[in-house]
Amino acid sequence: MTGLIRTGNLIIDRDRYTVWVGDQPVTLTYIEFELLATLAYNRGRVLSRRQILESVWGQESASGVRKLAVHISRLRKKITGSYPYAIRTIAKRGYALTDVSSQPRPFISARQAFTPSSQELARGG
Repeated sequence: MTGLIRTGNLIIDRDRYTVWVGDQPVTLTYIEFELLATLAYNRGRVLSRRQILESVWGQESASGVRKLAVHISRLRKKITGSYPYAIRTIAKRGYALTDVSSQPRPFISARQAFTPSSQELARGG
């Protein structure tokens, strides 16, 4: 992973170890920077805790899972305002940097999809 990563208004410069949210610089620790860069490089993909631990710390350990959660929490606070991207916890899976502005479409059953609405019925449709 090298160079510049742009994700919405979040800019990560791996060469200079700097992060910007919009026009504001964000001060991160080395671990927070590596976490954010790993998530941004894989944006949209769910990374398991194991993958993140091995990528950032080079190891996996029982205490690492808790340590990871603490660093993610601190990182979220520091990049508040990086809309539309946010770090999401995916239950029993891991974490992902996702675009929160593109919410998944609600489930529509086949019956709802093919049942005319009251407006369509009023128009004779």
